[in-house]
Amino acid sequence: MITELHVRGLAGVPEVQEGDDLARVLADAVHASGTALSDGDVLVVTSKIVSKAEGRSRRMDREDAITAETERVVARAGHTRIVQTRQGLVMAAAGVDASNVDPGTVLLLPVSYT
Repeated sequence: MITELHVRGLAGVPEVQEGDDLARVLADAVHASGTALSDGDVLVVTSKIVSKAEGRSRRMDREDAITAETERVVARAGHTRIVQTRQGLVMAAAGVDASNVDPGTVLLLPVSYT
């Protein structure tokens, strides 16, 4: 039984690039932090860095990327589309992320979600 939960950020993770060995990048950051992982620890990683490591960056319009990743539209609310992706996930904007990337660039969901 879990009796407590501690959450902390991991400093020192570099900008992830296509082809990076994500496990190695994270292990290096953990080692550099001086904190060891223990049995039962959980390391949470954003889909964004997995997408970057997998090369799921595309130079295209965000709305076009959402359309390309959509299997079917589940609901609409204004400009927001809730869709089922080709991977079978239901979410807003097909998981397409255009934040903190170069203008005209989007990140698609990682392939490893499937």
